[in-house]
Amino acid sequence: MKKWVLYIISLGFAAYWASNLLLWFPWSYSTELGIALMLTVAPILWAYIVFLGLKSCPKMNLFNGAAIIALIFLLLAVILDYIFFALIRNAREQLYHPTTFYGYAFLIVLPFIIALMYKNKMRLLKKKTTYSIILKTSISGMACLALLTLIIILGIKI
Repeated sequence: MKKWVLYIISLGFAAYWASNLLLWFPWSYSTELGIALMLTVAPILWAYIVFLGLKSCPKMNLFNGAAIIALIFLLLAVILDYIFFALIRNAREQLYHPTTFYGYAFLIVLPFIIALMYKNKMRLLKKKTTYSIILKTSISGMACLALLTLIIILGIKI
């Protein structure tokens, strides 16, 4: 169980920074383009990440696993939003808009939707969580965070 929770944290961390990295240039070029990608590409990425988390869920009720994923992703989103908006971008005024809370609600509901969609197939798709997978996921999240931070601090534009 401990290994799985670490995996969920690393998945959420990596997905958060990867989605912000993917959205940064389109959003800085055009708000409308950024919003369009946020409403199309980001949900697909998060759905895939939730699927990976549920697929590796230990021997517990799938919906209990979905609840744990929802809670971890919500906590991560609140903390990482603060880091991204307040500390990295120095843009606290952009932090808590209604769309931010819609995003949080999405992260709460999504694991249950994926669990409902795949509840009968998930037993066939089970995958073990290893420390190697956790490390690879964490490293990819750190790489996305570092790259995005450099882009913002150096003011790199397209």
